[in-house]
Amino acid sequence: MKFLNRIILCLLSLACLFGPGPASADNAEQAYQKARNAYHALQNSARKQMYREQWERVYKQFESVQKRFPNTNRGADALYMCGKTTAGLYSISRIQPDAERAVEIFERMAETYPDSTLADDALLWAGKLMEEALGSKERAYLVYQRLVTNLPKGDMADRARVRLTALADYAPPPEKPAARPQVQASPPAISKASAATKDAPGGGRLTAIRFWSNPGYTRIVLDVSSETRFSAHFLGPDPKEGNHPRLYVDIEKTGLDDSLKDPTIVDDGLLRQIRTGLPQSDTVRVVLDLGSVGDYKVFPLSDPWRIVIDIAGDKAASELKRLEPEISALPAAGGDAIARVLTQVPKDQPPLHIPDVPAATTLRRIVVDAGHGGKDPGAVGPSGVLEKDVTLMLAKELAKELTRQIGCEVVLTRSDDVYLPLEERTAIANKVGADLFVSLHANANRNRKAYGIETYYLNFSKNDKAAAVVARENGTSLKQVTDLELILFDLMANAKINESSRLATVIQENLVQGISKKYSDIRDLGVRQGPFYVLLGATMPSVLVETAFISHPREEKRLISSAYQKSAAQAIALAIKDYAVNNKLIASQ
Repeated sequence: MKFLNRIILCLLSLACLFGPGPASADNAEQAYQKARNAYHALQNSARKQMYREQWERVYKQFESVQKRFPNTNRGADALYMCGKTTAGLYSISRIQPDAERAVEIFERMAETYPDSTLADDALLWAGKLMEEALGSKERAYLVYQRLVTNLPKGDMADRARVRLTALADYAPPPEKPAARPQVQASPPAISKASAATKDAPGGGRLTAIRFWSNPGYTRIVLDVSSETRFSAHFLGPDPKEGNHPRLYVDIEKTGLDDSLKDPTIVDDGLLRQIRTGLPQSDTVRVVLDLGSVGDYKVFPLSDPWRIVIDIAGDKAASELKRLEPEISALPAAGGDAIARVLTQVPKDQPPLHIPDVPAATTLRRIVVDAGHGGKDPGAVGPSGVLEKDVTLMLAKELAKELTRQIGCEVVLTRSDDVYLPLEERTAIANKVGADLFVSLHANANRNRKAYGIETYYLNFSKNDKAAAVVARENGTSLKQVTDLELILFDLMANAKINESSRLATVIQENLVQGISKKYSDIRDLGVRQGPFYVLLGATMPSVLVETAFISHPREEKRLISSAYQKSAAQAIALAIKDYAVNNKLIASQ
């Protein structure tokens, strides 16, 4: 018996010594193929590609394979696919952190698995992303150089050599031995590349262009490194000259990243392409070539500074027989906000016509937004609870309740702890054609005794307390909230104010009543108005719900309770159902 035990121990030792056996390899292969099938399903579905959580779900499948089977060939393949999935997400989101994350994954893959046949592919991907998405030609050159030096026999080496030749001007200068200092030193030469990416004197630089587009709606975001003046101009169609309608934005005292010089082809029926140019040495022009246009809005957002362009399509584009008045982006000093807007409209121009957005006739799709996320934690409770975690749990619970009570499609802006800019959240709702948009948050106040529930909709805010909430959710100052009213004046007509007000009222009433049945000390803070970034430009009824005060010790404990989350979700879902029935969006039971 002892002899048999020794044999078994020896066999186990040999198994450990020589690594995973066929069974482990089979498991790795099965797990990898499952993730690969999910990736191809995503690639074959244009609809799924619109949602970040779909990309993150596929990413996590590949990540799991790599972590479970790091020493197998499929471990290397899975890490490579993590990078490729993240690069695919960037192609949709156009968010720079997504591109940076993909670069980091590809570089890590090549370093971790240098003998993999995909190591050179990973470095080529990293170089292309640095060159095209991030506009860093110097870093791209170094990556291509690393590929050619370390993997000269790889099938991507020739492509890397081509890029090295094209980027020769970006090669780092050769190291030279220290020389004695010269009496007169010549000023350093400015290369064409550095001049192209340099900030304009006294201004900034256009660093990225992001967009979300479908045939009926497009949102374009221009990321500018510092605040500056800009103006928007519309050119109507000219059938005689064969010109389509165009919208262009001139950004003063701003330079242009070299990576943004090539046109971006969209061609979705509404937006044909995006072009950039330099009409003056310190002015960047972004031109949107349109297939049709019914209405447009251009407005800035702060922290960080960016310019948002919303375009609504119009099937009857031939009826557009006017030129939109030029509207300056920055208010004049002094005076009433509305009066300043009115004085900017030239007298010889017809008034700005804003077509009404048709009301939804059925409740097909609801977008639920979990506030904050990723690098933006939101408010922090007394015991360290983060608003971003609470809102995500509540959003998932609300999605379940809406599906159960109404049966409509529910889209989450995020289903994981990821960062989404505020303008992307509304863009998602517009792009998928949502009928309602609900953004979930947890309130906060310096006074730890403040507590209660309140619901907001987009409108002017003359209430100091409401303005404080807006400033916190927008990440701006109270002064910037006041300046935002100027922008709101031009956005109000399409913001579904009346419907949003009714929806906010129904949610507030149901939420207070529903939670009061199970919890004591529920304070009704009512329905309020505010210029929230996350609601700007929504083409459907939209509200922001402050479910409780995370800064209040009692309410902080409730917010992390699954029972409280379920009660809140049930109450909000019931409110939305009542709203839909009363507005004949769904049949009464």
